[in-house]
Amino acid sequence: MTVSFRGAGPSGTPAPRLPFGAEPGPVAGAVFIAVLMLVVLSRTHPWWVAALVLALWSAVVVVPVGQRTAYRWLRDWIGYRAGRSARARELVRPESVVDVRVAAGVCGIRRGGDTLIAMIQLAPNLDLPTIIGAGTTYTEDTVPVPVLAEMLDQYGIAIDIDIVTTGRRVRSVGSYGMLYDQLIGTDPAVGERLTWLVLRLDVERNLEPLARRGSAAAAAPKALASAAHRIAARLREIDIAAHPLPAEAMQAATRSLHTGFELTDLRESWRMLAGPVPTRHVTSYEIDLARIDDALDSCWTWHTGRTTLTVALTSRGVQHGGTGAAEDREVEVRALARYVGPGPQVGRPAYLHPLTGRQGAALLASLPVGGRERWHRIGRPRRVDPVVWQVGEQLEVAAEQLRMAIGPSGQILGAIRGRAEHNLALPLYDPVRYNPRRRTVDVHAELPIAQQIVLRTVAVGADVEIHSSRPGQWQHLVDAVGDPRSLRLVGAHGPIGARNGTEPEVGPATVAVFDQLVPSTTAAPTTIVISAPGGPRQRSADLSIDQTGAAAIDVGIPMHTVRIDLIEPIGEDRFLTGIDESAGISSPDRQRPVPELAGARPASGSDGK
Repeated sequence: MTVSFRGAGPSGTPAPRLPFGAEPGPVAGAVFIAVLMLVVLSRTHPWWVAALVLALWSAVVVVPVGQRTAYRWLRDWIGYRAGRSARARELVRPESVVDVRVAAGVCGIRRGGDTLIAMIQLAPNLDLPTIIGAGTTYTEDTVPVPVLAEMLDQYGIAIDIDIVTTGRRVRSVGSYGMLYDQLIGTDPAVGERLTWLVLRLDVERNLEPLARRGSAAAAAPKALASAAHRIAARLREIDIAAHPLPAEAMQAATRSLHTGFELTDLRESWRMLAGPVPTRHVTSYEIDLARIDDALDSCWTWHTGRTTLTVALTSRGVQHGGTGAAEDREVEVRALARYVGPGPQVGRPAYLHPLTGRQGAALLASLPVGGRERWHRIGRPRRVDPVVWQVGEQLEVAAEQLRMAIGPSGQILGAIRGRAEHNLALPLYDPVRYNPRRRTVDVHAELPIAQQIVLRTVAVGADVEIHSSRPGQWQHLVDAVGDPRSLRLVGAHGPIGARNGTEPEVGPATVAVFDQLVPSTTAAPTTIVISAPGGPRQRSADLSIDQTGAAAIDVGIPMHTVRIDLIEPIGEDRFLTGIDESAGISSPDRQRPVPELAGARPASGSDGK
């Protein structure tokens, strides 16, 4: 958020704050009790005793120690100890999801107490690249926050919308994951990312408008399902692939939001949620949106573990004449960051506030279960300013600073020709789990460059199977990765380490590579076809990559072609030199011009173009 909205109320005026960030409720109660104490003590003790007692009492309620006053420490500690068992039961409580059919289609609906929940999957635009450089990323494939804020009112029914995105910078795949992380450096590139909208309808809050449609129990699920389809249709009008999830897909999406840990294995402590593996604990923070000045990108750079960001949009009516029109509504915005794994050695950014004693409540608030009361249980850290937007011009300006990418950055293909400080990244496959789009990528390149493209596809989350007319030249790469779940060679003997010659059980591939073969029917949604440089392009290809020199490629996306200079992290070439010498094929000169960037090899050659 920009500083012009820091601590601002709905009209842009500074929101009133008490000294030391004290809470109005406790202060009001403390003043009432202080008056009673003053009356009693003034009659029974000297004046200085009354003054001392009042000073101590004021310090308990007003003066902070760390993030809390003494009163707040006591209240939160009691709440943490008393509610820990209840929160553990909530985490594992099964909540059924049912399909609700309306005129626009089917939508899965989950009931969490008095709140109904639906989910919309947002799929990335695979033709929009991400430009990476100077510690920032830029993409036009972002969540339209102003559009969502305007749709919190659904024909008189108020809903809340959470934007939830989860992923990781680099997939942990053998030693190559660490090498690829060198290529990213400190830039906020996210190789693997999924995004959903979580819609919540509070039945009790909307009893009156629901009653006009009949029984609230029958009308509420249909009202939310219809709202989900309307919001998805509005997003599709602005070229965002949005689809309400049916019940089965909604359950799968919920599991994806806690990838890396099982809810039944977690044990809440004051600072984190601990799992059975010491290095896989879960820690949540509140994001101070009023003090973050680079959108939410930097939330992905501080921690290298799996990251989940939740931005909650809640509509609030303003009573001033009471027309109930759009200009009479406000949008309250809060955000959480959740990380899986040990904390980094570097210091925590100032905009991330620890939620000590509230880790269980924070995890519940970030999952598509229950209602807004779970956010209320978290409370607001003392130093976090409230962010409230008024629907209209202020919302448009403020939301521009709250830019959230829908999909992953994808894999880094190289540096843009003439702009060595800017790298181009692009996803080669559709990462969504529900109805992924089929896609064909045409690669005309020598084997080492083609292998680099495939290897980086694995590093950003794809499960790849390779069909090749020259399997011997791919076996080295498969063995070097050593993870048949992420990279396997069809018809080969399997990776080094397979027991008794048998291949481990693997899941379905998301990418099928056909190297110098005519593509055949495959269950993988994405097909990469590799052939020699200079060959004809397939008309059906969605993306083409053509080698134009020893260290350069052309990336052809619809209506545009970008010249890319190849770059590689130190040590990547040892994965790509598995050339079968008996076949008479030698490795080309792999020295490449590389721009100055963390973990990259210094420039040592050129393709002459």
